[in-house]
Amino acid sequence: MKSLRILITGGSSGIGAATAKLLAERGHRVYLLARKAEPMETIKAQFPEGQVAWKTADVRIPEEVQQGVREMKELWSGIDVCIPNAGLGIFSPLQDARLEDWHTMVDINIKGVLNTLHAALPSLVENRGHLIQIGSIAARNVFPNSGVYCATKHAVLAISESLRLEYRNELAVTTVNPGAVDTAFIDQTRNDELRESYRPQFEEGMRPEFIAEAIAMAVEARGKGVFSEITVRPDRR
Repeated sequence: MKSLRILITGGSSGIGAATAKLLAERGHRVYLLARKAEPMETIKAQFPEGQVAWKTADVRIPEEVQQGVREMKELWSGIDVCIPNAGLGIFSPLQDARLEDWHTMVDINIKGVLNTLHAALPSLVENRGHLIQIGSIAARNVFPNSGVYCATKHAVLAISESLRLEYRNELAVTTVNPGAVDTAFIDQTRNDELRESYRPQFEEGMRPEFIAEAIAMAVEARGKGVFSEITVRPDRR
């Protein structure tokens, strides 16, 4: 398979970093956007010159995302795959939640995805590319103490389906819906009791490398078929 030009947001840790490493190992060119420079530079240093590039950007700021996309296009002449991975969850009973936490989830999980899509979509369409959205099992279900987070992931799925319908002859669209993954995801939750009660569920969850494998499977299905939706859950046997 030819080397693809892949944009990943939230590429400094967790699923984003694991996906970047796996796709680079398989010979693809990966461009990372995230707020922390050092982890992205560490990833870049593991691969031959020119295979991984990065730029610091906050997906909540459209101009920073647009600049990153412009620099990726200048470097590699376009985008074949876009993975708007940046996201977070802050769990709390609705009556105890902070409004700022709701806004943060909406700003990153929805607006951040939209900012990335708006910047990358023209090049994706031009190259008959592939959008891979990172949803959640929360995109299909609603859970206590996570209503707003679930709403943001429902929105991600709706955006995916909209793009699939409107660009069915120009884009491949995949939504990957993971269950619990062993990353720092749960650390964002401020409610101490809730965070620590959920922590074992996440620590016993899937490794981010497993999610990366699902993403790579979707990416490398190019020309053979399209995985419209992939749901992955921990094996608790």
